[in-house]
Amino acid sequence: MPTLPFANRKRPVLLGHRGLPTLADGNTRAAFLAAVEAGLDGIETDVQRTKDGVLVIYHDFVVGLRLISDMSFAELMEQRPETMTLEQLLELLEPYPDFLINLEIKSIPGLEDGRAFETADAVAAWSGRRRVWISSYDPVALLKVRQRRPEIPLGYLFRVYDTGRMAELLGIEAVHPHWQLVNAARVARWHKKGLGVATWTVNDAGEARRMVQLGVDVLMGDDAEVLKQAR
Repeated sequence: MPTLPFANRKRPVLLGHRGLPTLADGNTRAAFLAAVEAGLDGIETDVQRTKDGVLVIYHDFVVGLRLISDMSFAELMEQRPETMTLEQLLELLEPYPDFLINLEIKSIPGLEDGRAFETADAVAAWSGRRRVWISSYDPVALLKVRQRRPEIPLGYLFRVYDTGRMAELLGIEAVHPHWQLVNAARVARWHKKGLGVATWTVNDAGEARRMVQLGVDVLMGDDAEVLKQAR
């Protein structure tokens, strides 16, 4: 079974959600570097694919009124020139060997365009691959990553409570529940199944401390100071 990059880290592991969007526009070079400079353990960010096959870092499926998957990379850059490619993100974080990266594949189930395979290949080819894990709401995307690159750790994202059964069926290593789904009994159940628990998006200091008391492994949030109060 693949090893989660945060498995042997001091708890809680603190990730900037899309970098640090309180200090710069999320999912941009400035936001990612702000997370590094703030002393966080890593970042969570989003991978999509343009029509012509470029893996890009962008949260929403739509820019303007168009799906990113229906736009060429050049068209996307005309609308959002600050958008980074996955290759650029990995190059940016190359000099920080302890900095973790959780890549969320933004995928619409049933609309297969190769993004899962291509993201898996990009991670596997990177020298820092051991500090990356991939997550998604889309079970099919996770299965494709596991099929393509079984060494990459995976996390299953959800907004509706899951006992961990889906993660077991997928044969993956972590669950990523929204923080409102987290309680002590659920964390204990997930941990009993051998699953890491990474929760999002925690932007209240009291909730951050409560998540740690409940035994959550990873906190993702927009504000570094809020996250640090959990320690």
